[in-house]
Amino acid sequence: MIRSTALLLLFAASATAQQNTDPPEKKEYAALIKNLDSADRDTRLDAINAIAELGPLVPKAVPALVGIVQEKDEELRLNAALALGKIGKEAVGPVGKLLAGTDVDNRYYALSTLGWIGPEAKATAPQVLQALGDKNDGVRAKAALVLGRIGADPKIAIKPLLKMLADKNEAVRGAAGDALGRFKASAAPALGEALKDDSIPMRLEAAMALGQIGPEAKAAIPALKFAALDRENDVAAESIRALVKIKDAALPAMREILADGDAKLRQRALAGLVVSGKESAPFLADALSSKLVDVRQEASQAIVSLNLKEESVIPALIQAMRDSDKDVRKHSMQALFRVAVGAREAIPNLLANLKDKDADMRLLALNVIREIPVESAAIVKAVTPLLRDADERVQKVAKEVLAFQGKQ
Repeated sequence: MIRSTALLLLFAASATAQQNTDPPEKKEYAALIKNLDSADRDTRLDAINAIAELGPLVPKAVPALVGIVQEKDEELRLNAALALGKIGKEAVGPVGKLLAGTDVDNRYYALSTLGWIGPEAKATAPQVLQALGDKNDGVRAKAALVLGRIGADPKIAIKPLLKMLADKNEAVRGAAGDALGRFKASAAPALGEALKDDSIPMRLEAAMALGQIGPEAKAAIPALKFAALDRENDVAAESIRALVKIKDAALPAMREILADGDAKLRQRALAGLVVSGKESAPFLADALSSKLVDVRQEASQAIVSLNLKEESVIPALIQAMRDSDKDVRKHSMQALFRVAVGAREAIPNLLANLKDKDADMRLLALNVIREIPVESAAIVKAVTPLLRDADERVQKVAKEVLAFQGKQ
């Protein structure tokens, strides 16, 4: 009995000592939580922001923060929602309960919080899905975004989100498209079907979502090929951009689009490639081998206007210098001028253009040759006759080329 009493006393003393040596930060956490109920607004705001920095270290702050989220002070409730998002999974249950409430602002802030928490809030997906039917546009838009950010099960989320692509509110449609884009390959087939819908907004958002998915959207290439010829310009343009984002797998489809019998549709497709910028380089390079001269002309001009220097365009440009169309040859040499240092393989075709009847073409070919750091007997042989060219500009550049070759 005496021994047992001694052990109890020893345990009590040890516990007291432990309390007295608690890390100071724990006491600070308790003080911060207490300050959440302060009568002074600035003190409360400072406490909220400090807790946000600590995140999951202060789960005991959740009840007070959930209470603040339901207040009318917008700055306090926004920062409280952010703090709950930083705390993470410990906040999921209490925040999720707000989705069933009657106050629209509470539902909105609850959804915002769940979105910031991310995948740890995946269990709330059924509640978030219900919020897609909310009467408030902002709540519906936020619910759509959150489904993508918490990583909801595609089997339950994709179909409802597709319906939202035709919502009367633009922000809701955009949010649904963003969410579907986050589901990657899982959403591609359904988005491909949406491209055939009668609703223009749905087709537009579906194309944008597929572009967001990128290479994993290969399953939707046939639908995008069809939509790229859509009479609605915006839908067609977004479909072209999506194909560009899918990259190499979409090259055959783009080739078919640019072979369409309607010249206006072909031009529109090429304009879509230009808008896509440098990512369109492989597609424009491929278009240089089209059987249609207008496609080759537009593609070569686009490569110049976009100032493309990607390696993928150089072989196509070298071949295009042999094109039967003067404009294609001209644009190809203009484009090669910018990458001439790496275009040694272009020399034979450049030399062929030195025989062109147009002095501007001869001059352009010489200017490109001048930029290629190669000494060659073939260059000397082809350039020497141009010292007597009828155009003085050609004579001058010919001298400069031969000077580099050590022949002047």
